Amino acid sequence: MEIAIWIFKGLLAALFIFSGLNKLIFPKPKLLDKGMKGLLNIEEHQIKIIGILEVLGAMGLILPSLLHIYPILTGISALCLGLTMIVAIRIHLQLKLPILPNIIILTLCILVTYWTFM
Repeated sequence: MEIAIWIFKGLLAALFIFSGLNKLIFPKPKLLDKGMKGLLNIEEHQIKIIGILEVLGAMGLILPSLLHIYPILTGISALCLGLTMIVAIRIHLQLKLPILPNIIILTLCILVTYWTFM
């Protein structure tokens, strides 16, 4: 089971680092062109803040467990990233965008949170 948890944490971390760095590097019009239609009604500075939080959350998924320093922070990071997915689902529903990817990511976040606190 430990291997599965690490695989989920690695997948989530890679996904959120990729997404967060894109939000930090590219301007809003480029992100919309790349298919991030959920950012349509969000201002540029808010997108940058989301990007920073996603990168920090991704680091929080891996580093505490890897370094054995406050490993509870891994669960807290997964919980917070899961909450961002709930917000993303709400935004996608309002814009009539697909929510299946968000639900899958939310499920992985919930699993990592659960296994961290067990």
